[in-house]
This record gives sequence, C-alpha cells and structure tokens, in this order.
Amino acid sequence: MAFRLETNGRLNGGSPVPKYHQLKQILKEKIETGEWAPGDLIPSEPELCRMYGVSRTTVRQTMASLVSEGLIVRQQGKGTFVAGPKIEQELVGFYSFTEDVMRKGLRPRSEILSKGVTAASKAVASKLGLAPGERVVYLTRLRLADEEPIMLETSYLPEKYCQGLDRIDFRGRPLYDVLGQDFGVELTRARETFEAAVADEYEASWLRIWPGAPVMLLERLAYMKGKDGQDTPIEFCRSVVRGDRCRFQVDLPKRDASSR
Repeated sequence: MAFRLETNGRLNGGSPVPKYHQLKQILKEKIETGEWAPGDLIPSEPELCRMYGVSRTTVRQTMASLVSEGLIVRQQGKGTFVAGPKIEQELVGFYSFTEDVMRKGLRPRSEILSKGVTAASKAVASKLGLAPGERVVYLTRLRLADEEPIMLETSYLPEKYCQGLDRIDFRGRPLYDVLGQDFGVELTRARETFEAAVADEYEASWLRIWPGAPVMLLERLAYMKGKDGQDTPIEFCRSVVRGDRCRFQVDLPKRDASSR
C-alpha cells in the first residue's frame, strides 16, 4: 500500500497506513540509500518525535520493527545505531560461510561447542540412509562474523566414512576441506530446505537474541561420490540462522511459456 508525505516532511495523517509504518518506511529508506550509513547514530526517540510530529509510542513501534529486521541495533547507554550490512548467500551451489563473511569485509570465526561420536537417532539415520543406532560423528559449531554470532549448526556424518573426524582440530579449517583433504571425500551435490522459525531458549542464548526471535531453519543433506559411482549421503546439517543478520538470494531465469 502506498503513502505520501506532506511537503513539510511530516507523515500523511489522512492515510490509512499506520503512522508507525509510514515512519518505518522513511527511516528504512534513509538506511537503504546510504543517507544513514552503518555505524551512524540514529536520532533519539524525543528527536524523532519532534522531527516527524508523532508520539513516543509511534516511534517505539517503528524502532522495534527496524530492530527486528536487523536494520538498527541498540547499545545500552550509547544509543541506537545503523546495523552493518546483512550477510548474503547466493543459492547457486555449494556456498561457504567463511567466504561470504569475508566478502563483506568481516572476520569469520567458528567456535566448536561440542563434537564426538554417538548412535544415530531415527530421524538422523533416516536422512543419512543408515540403520537406527549406527554410529555418526556430530559437530556443533557457532559461526561468527566479527565476533557476532550469526549461525548455530550441527552436522551429523556416518562414522564409517570419516573415522577420527571427531578428533580433528577444526580451527581455521572448513569441514568440507577436512573431508576432502583428510578423508578423500568428493562432494557431488546437496539439497537444502529453508523455513521460518523462532529461536528457543537454547538457540537464543548462543545467538545472543531473545527467545522467540525470528530465525531461519536450514536443513542440508550433502552427498559424496560413492564407491559405486552413485551419490551417497555424507552429511546431514541443521542450522539456525539469525533472521536479522542474514538473507539468501537466488536468480530465477524466465521459464519458457511451454513449461508453465
């Protein structure tokens, strides 16, 4: 729904669009056009009230919405600032969290929260084509960009294809590099699903967000080239990604009329 601003810069009081949403679009445009750059201090709530002739309640609704979208961040005792750019991942093939973060000029880091060998649950066994109870290596990592938590992920891999993986030092070594260099695993493809979710208390504590905050739930099943030449499941990964700090994009070629 469109809205227009009065010539004096105030919101259109006669518009059916709520004032907080009108104000949100104005501030959002300032951020997206670069008028307000990452790291800039945003005017205080009283200042925004005076600038746009709105109530404190309207400003607070606006700011809360911008925070939830990851466009601004609040710092206790300092104020509200324009957030850094979101980390983008293009869905055109295997992608690397490390490379995507570095392209943004940020410093990637992975923190190993837990790793070991365990019996596969029915759900994990089903994904990996194993019998329930077969041994799998699990690896839980917190992925960070400039020390800000971005993603919490757990990978499960059949131990029979990578014995000793749980004893590897992963500092500075991506998992897929380890699989290829140390175990001769040749990855062929992966299938990934995305769905909207909310963070539970455990996930929120690691990602430094509120329980119930919007996140994206990613599930990936990666395949390797088996001895028979067929694709064989090698990794099932479940990731919880902060919705305010990441976004995914894909190019969609136009389909021929005959295929519709």
